Parts: sequence; C-alpha cells; structure tokens
Amino acid sequence: MNILKLLLAEIRYRKLNFVLSLFAVAVAVALFVAGPMLVDGYQRETNSLLAQWQRRVADSERLVAKMETGMGKVEAETKQELARLNKQTRRLMRDMGFNLMIVHKDTNMSDFWAADFATADMPQEYVDRLAGDRRLTMVTHLVATFQQKITWRDRKVLLVGYLPETTQSHLRKKSPMGYDIESGTVILGHELGAAVVSAVPPQEHGQDARATRQIKVLGKTFRIARILPEQGSKEDITIAVHLDDAQAMLDKPGRINQIMAIGCRCVGADLAGIREQLGEVLPETRITEFRSIALARAEQRDLVEAKQVAILAEMRENLRQRRQILSERKEVLSAMETSREKVQRLIETLSEVITPLVVLAAAVWVGLLALANVRERRTEIGILRALGKGSGTIAGLFIGKAVLTGLIGAAAGVLLGTATAWWLGTGVLNLNAEQFHIDYFVLSVAIIGATLLSAVAGYLPTLSALMQDPAIVLRDQ
Repeated sequence: MNILKLLLAEIRYRKLNFVLSLFAVAVAVALFVAGPMLVDGYQRETNSLLAQWQRRVADSERLVAKMETGMGKVEAETKQELARLNKQTRRLMRDMGFNLMIVHKDTNMSDFWAADFATADMPQEYVDRLAGDRRLTMVTHLVATFQQKITWRDRKVLLVGYLPETTQSHLRKKSPMGYDIESGTVILGHELGAAVVSAVPPQEHGQDARATRQIKVLGKTFRIARILPEQGSKEDITIAVHLDDAQAMLDKPGRINQIMAIGCRCVGADLAGIREQLGEVLPETRITEFRSIALARAEQRDLVEAKQVAILAEMRENLRQRRQILSERKEVLSAMETSREKVQRLIETLSEVITPLVVLAAAVWVGLLALANVRERRTEIGILRALGKGSGTIAGLFIGKAVLTGLIGAAAGVLLGTATAWWLGTGVLNLNAEQFHIDYFVLSVAIIGATLLSAVAGYLPTLSALMQDPAIVLRDQ
C-alpha cells in the first residue's frame, strides 16, 4: 500500500481530526484574505467619496471666486444702467411739467382755479430772490410767468409770458425747464395753431411758409416759432411769448403772477417742508402742489430706486448662498475625512492584530491535533516499523496529511474570506461592490503560507513519531 492510500484511509478513519484541522486553517486564511480586502475596499471607497466632495468644493470655490471677481463689475454696470434709467425717468417726469406753483399770498385760489391764472401779481425780482437764497434747497427749476386770459380772434385764450429758467447757483446745475422763447416770437397751442393753419391758403401750406408765418396778438406782430402737439390741457389754447413781450402787451412792466417750479427728491422735501423754507425766504408768497404730477414723479422714481435695491440685494443674496454652500461642503468634506479616517484605522488595527493571533492559534491548534493523531496511531506506527517501513514513509504520512490539510483549508479559507469581506463591506460598511478587487498576490501568499504553516505545525508531532521504538510500543499493547 502506498503513502497516498494510507493517507486517504487515515483521513476517512479519523474524519473529526481532519475536519477540525481544516476549520482552523480555513478560518486563519479567511481572516488573512478578508482583512486586506476590507482595508483596500474601504480605502478605495473613501478616496472616491473624498474625490467627489473635493470636486464639489473646488467647483464651489471657483464659482464663488468668479462671483466675487465679477461682483464689483456687475454692481458698477447695474448702478450705471439703473442710473441711466433713473435719469431717463427724471427726464420723463420733468417733461410731465411743473408740480409746484408759487403765487402771491393774497391770491384767492378759488378764483385762480376758475380763471386758470392768478389775479394778484408780484414783483419779478421775487424769482431772483428765491434763486439767490441758499436756504431754498427743496425747490428747483424756477420759471417766472405772467398769465392772463385775453380775447384773440373772437375766442378766449390764455396768454402766457415766460422768462427763461432762473439759475440757482447754490444747487447742482440741471437741464433747464420751461420755454426759452425769443422775443418777438410766439409758440401756439395745438388748437390755436390748427386754426391759424386752416386760415392759410392751400398753396402756402409748405413747411417754409409755415415757419415764416406771422400773427398779431393785442396789436403786436409775432413770428410763429412753433406749434405745440396736442396736449389735452389748457396748453392747447395757450399763446406763449417772452415775459417781456407779455408784460409790455398787458402793461405790467416788471410784474409776474406765477412762479413755476419742481420739488426736489431730497430729505424732508414734502409740501410742509417746502412751505416752511418758502416762508423763511419769501413770506409774501404761497405755494401749491399739483398732487397728481408729484405723486407720479415720486412713485416712478421710487420704483426705479426699489428696482436697483432689489437687483443688488438679489445678487448679494445669491453670493451669500453660494458662500454658505461652499462652507457647508467644506464642513462635510472635513467631517467625512475625519470619520472615515477613524474607521479606516479601526479596520487596519483589527486586521493587523486579530489576523496574526488567529493564524498563531490555528497553527497551535493544527499542531495539537497532529500530536493527538500521533498518540492515537502509536500502535499503527509500531506495526509499520516492524514491517520494515522507514522514517521517510512515516514522515510522509504525517507531513503529507499536514500539507493536504493546509492546501484544502487554504482554498476553503480563500473562498470564505472573499465572501466574508464582500458581505461585511456591502452589508455592514455600505461599500460599493465595485470597490472590491481580488489581490492574487495575497491569495497566493495565503495558500502557500497556509500549506507551509500546516507542515511546520505537524513537524514536531512527526518528529515525535519517528523517535518512537517499535518494540516498546508493541510490548505496551
């Protein structure tokens, strides 16, 4: 009978001993394989997650940096655009006309609204006093006028003499308002201009003829400088001339009856504040506000300012949110690095401490089982010696069993360790299955190492078997 047959017969006869040895080797190899797989898989998962969050942090940093870099430029462009819109709005509101009217304090406002002009007049130098007094800061665009109803071509019309806007040297210069009418010329309202045009023969309807056309007002000849478009107001029946011409025709030299103005958009510039300033500067006058125009101007300007504030606030809020997202991502990244580093160290510690202990215990366990096997087979060893079997045969039986145990146990341990690592990683540590890679070098070391370790563990019991005297063994039986 050869050694292999003897070895297989021994395994069949003493199954428990063989199974226990296989179990010890398989457990040791399983831990040897599972530990590095878990450490490597967890490290790969950690690197992948950290890389994702680092990319997110980098993207947020680039976005925040870009927003911060462009913030000043965008703010400047936004302010310029809104300033332009605000300027256009101011012009539009200015074109709506004056919203303040200054008259003599003796003016009866009931008569004024009925007649469309003030019957009480005042010195023209009042407008110069208002313009030159630095205390008057809430009223701008001072235009002195003299208005009176007259009969012209059998109809009631409003004759208005305009003085060009009087400059207020203590205030920032603005585009002038009112009409700058050249002496000897007239500007006609739409209705009056249409009546003049209809009275001209068709052959003279050319633009050149219209530009040189002349009319008479209260006996004085004027050249028509312009005909206003339809306004839908009393301006459609207005004859506008230079103030000097109106004063001469009405025999009111140096007199005016209205000063038109605009209330500025400044702190405290409500009607009460304006009246207080006017009372200090020119107590002989009173002021009235055209409420609808004032409200329209205020609401439109407030709307533009509110839009400017809203746009800039939205931009700042967007930047704040991006900064907050960046801060939160950095916190998540830092917490993730700390947490996963702790788990990584724990897994590595368990692998580095438990695996050697289990391998050592498995080696001792295999050695003890081999020693027990030698003692159980003392009679068999003595008979084999008596039959002339040499030490090589006896050693081959025991070392061969240890090697076979190591090979089979290592193969089972490799499968068990791989399955255990995958189960713990995906089920307990929630790792991605793609992060697990089989390290064939580790598997080779496990199989070869388990085989050699089993052989070494069985060496001492084998040596004990070789040293037994067959005569003594057989005599004791």
